[in-house]
Formats: sequence, C-alpha cells, structure tokens
Amino acid sequence: MDWYCVMVKSGGEKAFKKDFEEALTRSRAANKSLPDAKAVFFMKKMRDSKRREFEQALFPGYVFLSAGSVDAPLLQAVKKCRGFYRFLNANDDIQKLQGKDFDYLSNLMKFGETQGISQAAFDENQRIVIKSGPLLGFEGQIVKVNRKRGRATVQIDLCNNEMKFDLAFEEISLNESARTAAN
Repeated sequence: MDWYCVMVKSGGEKAFKKDFEEALTRSRAANKSLPDAKAVFFMKKMRDSKRREFEQALFPGYVFLSAGSVDAPLLQAVKKCRGFYRFLNANDDIQKLQGKDFDYLSNLMKFGETQGISQAAFDENQRIVIKSGPLLGFEGQIVKVNRKRGRATVQIDLCNNEMKFDLAFEEISLNESARTAAN
C-alpha cells in the first residue's frame, strides 16, 4: 500500500476522515470497485500551562491516505468528502509519499494516530537528547526547545512544504534515563 497526503479544511480533518470511511463502507456494501484504503489523521498530546493534557491536530489541514493507487473511483469518493481541497502535489499530479516523506510518516505511525509525550534529557551542553516517544528520530529537525512548557518544535519538509509542529516532552535527568535503559 502506498501513502498519499490530502489537503483538507483546517479543523475539518475528523469530518473528512468520517466521510471517507463511510464512502468505503457504502462502496463495499454495493460491491463497487473502491480499493482497500484507510485515512489517518494525526493528533498530538500536549500540556497547557497548568500541566493538563489535551489533544490537538499534529498537521492541521492534512490527512494521509493509504491505498494501492488513486484511481478514478477513489479520487471521486475523496472529492465528495467534507473539507477536501486537493491531493498533494495536485489532483492531476497525485504523488505518493516516498523517500524522506515516507520515512517521516513511518516514524509517526510507530506511535499510532495519537502522538504521546516524549521523554527527553539535556546533556552537559544543554542539547536535548530524546530517549523515547514520537520525537525519537526527529532530533536533527528540532529547531526550538521550550523547557518551561515542555515542548520541542520540529521542522520537516513534507511533500515539498516546510512544516513546523510542536510535540510535548517531559524532562528526565540523564542519570534517570541510564537507569531506565538498564532495566
């Protein structure tokens, strides 16, 4: 199965995903030719200033589709979903995710659709060291760290679009992380 990126109305990701899943169900019930496919909409767990957890969209305005290919029936079904804008690069030039784009998506998929809170420590040079969680593997793309709020800003180039997003982390000491690794 290949992965594709779909631009949708920001805040309308859940509605798009619901419509897409209903279209697939209707298609299967009517024995029509929509291929096996699924939609993934990433959420992230964050903490507010009072350290209360909440969830929000990781990539507002983007939903990822897994399908063998995007043929005419699938394209028409997707176009009918609420909030649909376009496939990336364009509806007449639909590109599957590959290379770094696919690697980013694969890394996120390891943690499911809801990205949890990473564990991080700071070395003697005050550089962030990710020990576990969804930030693992993104160390090279961390462009900003807010230790007080427990957030790291990651910058990636996804489908030729520069994107920045925040992920939460909880700080642990390097000694604590060594003890955790030993267990």
